[in-house]
Amino acid sequence: MNTIINPTPADALHFIKTHHAKRPEKTMLLVIGDCMVDYQGRARSLLDWGERLIFIKQDGTVLVHQPTQREPVNWQPTGATTDVSTQYGYLILKSRHTKPPEKMKIAFRTLKLIAATTLLDHARLIISGMESDVVNDIVRDPNIIEPGLRIVKREKTVRTGSIDLYAVDKDHTPVVIEVKRTIAPISAVHQLRMYVTDIKKDRKEPHVRGILCAPRIPEMVKKLLDEHGLEWREVERRIILPDDYQRTLKDFQIQAPVNPTKTKVKKARR
Repeated sequence: MNTIINPTPADALHFIKTHHAKRPEKTMLLVIGDCMVDYQGRARSLLDWGERLIFIKQDGTVLVHQPTQREPVNWQPTGATTDVSTQYGYLILKSRHTKPPEKMKIAFRTLKLIAATTLLDHARLIISGMESDVVNDIVRDPNIIEPGLRIVKREKTVRTGSIDLYAVDKDHTPVVIEVKRTIAPISAVHQLRMYVTDIKKDRKEPHVRGILCAPRIPEMVKKLLDEHGLEWREVERRIILPDDYQRTLKDFQIQAPVNPTKTKVKKARR
């Protein structure tokens, strides 16, 4: 990594041309300083003077970050090209993107730090612990919910939405299963209730069971489920991130606040 601290605009220009401009696709540039940002593209914006952090990534992406907030206040997408120059005592970064046509000019009047480095990262982000992962677990092993349960369809469309899992129990009673990946909200009860009502109307079934599944279900939600003749299961959500070594994040398992070896079951009102 190459760095320069508190450079003049002329020194900054020489540094960037030496350590970044010759191989922009191989080096990442970081610039910290007091700057103004002028953007023209699908809209027009002007960001007045302020101290900011600018990233120019190896794929051409440009990010302008203020001292607070997660998202950049302005940016240029992948494939942008950035030219550097000095003008009237300022360091000037001009970034252009063709499709869609956009351009951004960043003028620095003072600079605190510039760094140029090459980063190597070929890893692929794998997301686990989503609602669909819980659904997949239940499809693979319906006994997670109860013995004898058979999954008929997933993402079954009804009048008021899409049911996560549609099943039948050992007595051939239709079962609507709504899955939540985190703590179950009160709105999930009303959602489940509407789905059960839809199935009753469509199939003209006198009895349809509804089960809400989540890692944690608050007492208020359980009480509301009971009032509507619905059921609940607190199902542990496993977080497994497969990689070349087939490791798992056991230390990050999320468990219900009950005995993790047992799944709570509320008897259905028959």
